[in-house]
Amino acid sequence: AKDAGPKIAALLALAHLSEPEPVATVSYQSAGRLLIIGELGAAEQAAELIGPELDITLFTQGGNTAGAQQERRYPVLGGQIQGLTGWLGAFELTWLRNNPIDLDLCTRCNACISACPEDAIGLDYQIDLAACQSHRACVKVCQVAGAIDFDRAASSQTDSFDLVLDLRATPAFSQHALPQGYLRWDGRSPGPLLQMRSLVGEFEKPKFFGYQARLCAHSRNEKVGCQACIDVCSALAISSDRSRQQIKVNPQLCVGCGACSTVCPSGALSFGYPRASEQGVRLKTLLATYARSGGKNAAVLLHSQQGGARLLGELGRAAQLERNRRDGTRGVPARVLPMALGHTASTGLELWLTAIAYG
Repeated sequence: AKDAGPKIAALLALAHLSEPEPVATVSYQSAGRLLIIGELGAAEQAAELIGPELDITLFTQGGNTAGAQQERRYPVLGGQIQGLTGWLGAFELTWLRNNPIDLDLCTRCNACISACPEDAIGLDYQIDLAACQSHRACVKVCQVAGAIDFDRAASSQTDSFDLVLDLRATPAFSQHALPQGYLRWDGRSPGPLLQMRSLVGEFEKPKFFGYQARLCAHSRNEKVGCQACIDVCSALAISSDRSRQQIKVNPQLCVGCGACSTVCPSGALSFGYPRASEQGVRLKTLLATYARSGGKNAAVLLHSQQGGARLLGELGRAAQLERNRRDGTRGVPARVLPMALGHTASTGLELWLTAIAYG
């Protein structure tokens, strides 16, 4: 702490810089229509914990040992999921409705489960057609409700949702950066459930990228050349537009990591927010103030705005305690200057070299 004067001066100078210039924004609109995918009993439990604030629909993926509630409180879909695409406010689910039991008509009386000699009907109230031996005992006991019809033709169904909560071990999206509005829940931490409640309304985020098609080396004369940005995108937001011989960037899926701009060899993709020039000004201010204040041997610590900032705070608090100091716990060294980034991939060689040039 006694040597931290230059560091504090540098951080104060950084804090007094004006905000980055505004850029174009991307908007989302969510009315709170939530789809929960998973075992029926677990999906109902999640719905109860979320509460009545959202309009909830369940998609059953089997029944667990506890089974579903006897009272059906939420619309339930069933069948074989064929596709799930989209983002916050614009998810689209496509599924094949191919089960003889109509979940809208089923009263969950459990008579079909008791009547089935092969135990082909589970607590998700769907028939395992591979195990069914066509005794049709279930049809006889369900005559009043009329929920079971083996002659019903399979049909492809499509519906739209604003939010998706996935309880399955194998998720619908496998990319590193998941679409906004899509969350997973392991049945323990309440974080995703609480986050779902807050995702209702209108939202905006910066349009993080700029694209100049005339500079793009992706395709010429119907021959694919460079696809470095497509390969590196952790959100699967970049795809090939063969008809126009260029790439296509989905601003709704882009999470602003900036990795595409750091690998683009032609400069067709640029990082729009914050701009490289603005990050350069931050580095120059930080390092120049540190040097003017007598600081030496500067080291810049680039960290994330959320997790990294939290860890730095925890380390600082731990170092303040006398017992920890006796055990050797120390804070961030006085020569280390932390600088928060929206994403660590948003800086490239030009900014690292700028930092070296400024000391």
